Amino acid sequence: MGVLFVWSNVTDIFLKPASTNKGNVTVNIQPGETTGEIANDLQQKGLIRNAIAFTIWARIKGLDTKLQAGVYKQLNPNMTISDIIDNLQNGRPDAILVLVKEGKRLEEIANVAANANLPNFDKQQFLTYTKHINKFPDAGKFPILKSVPENGSMEGLLFPDTYELSPKATARDIIDAMLTEMTTSIATNHLDQAAQKHNMNLYSFLTLASIVEREAGLHDDKSKIASVYWNRLYTANGKDQTGGKLQADPTVQYARDTDQPPTTYWQPLADSGSKIAPNSQWNTYSIIGLPPTPICSPGLASLKAAANPANTDYVFFFTAKDGKTYYQPNLDEFNKELQQHPLS
Repeated sequence: MGVLFVWSNVTDIFLKPASTNKGNVTVNIQPGETTGEIANDLQQKGLIRNAIAFTIWARIKGLDTKLQAGVYKQLNPNMTISDIIDNLQNGRPDAILVLVKEGKRLEEIANVAANANLPNFDKQQFLTYTKHINKFPDAGKFPILKSVPENGSMEGLLFPDTYELSPKATARDIIDAMLTEMTTSIATNHLDQAAQKHNMNLYSFLTLASIVEREAGLHDDKSKIASVYWNRLYTANGKDQTGGKLQADPTVQYARDTDQPPTTYWQPLADSGSKIAPNSQWNTYSIIGLPPTPICSPGLASLKAAANPANTDYVFFFTAKDGKTYYQPNLDEFNKELQQHPLS
């Protein structure tokens, strides 16, 4: 009886409300987040007294299998643990978080949205709208779409970010949000004006930014990578040494995956870039200059780098086995450094 009495008192202390405060606290629950992670977040925000007690009670009530990820705005510290669990189990989130990472192409963005528990989202409608701008009902609202050549798509124009969307959001709503964010990011940072000073129009700058996004490693100086391609495009030295060809492997990956859509995009090339999809208009080993469209959605860092490339004379670069990226102004120095620092 004594043990039962102590357990009853302990559980009563842990399960009762954390405070009398009835002010709502916003909780963001990510897809795949564990009950323990949720419990720790709730405790840190003062919604519960004890994360372990919440975890145990949640498992007893089956929260693990019924929780829907999203943004919950109706929780407050005056609720019991049981009330909070019931709200998370039975209530619908006030918003759904959709994370679109940098460097994704349209098909990948469509897959992300399709997996976000948005009942009104239609993947095929998303792809129809983004690949055929003339079919998008809100096209007239976004001047940025006027920069796209005739019959072009929205590739590269949807800004990668975490979006807090209504649970009722449609494909149209998501596209509106992403186009708005891209427009705002460009305007706020005056990137279109900077690009013009570097001889690039808006669409060329977005295309270059998309290549930089896929080419740059986590610790690379994106402005230096942008300068290599900018020099190949616009300087006499760069054009003389490369014939104006960017020779960017990510464009070949895009060409290959566009010709033969894979299960997983951006897999490493199995051969030299000049031998894969050689006739594609996106293969920059074959064509001169930029490809006809961006190849992915660039993030803000890549957008800034493409609009303001570093002032260098670099025409070549490579990433060595040591993980460091080396830049060279000519082919002789490229070959010398390549001997000293083997490729990964």
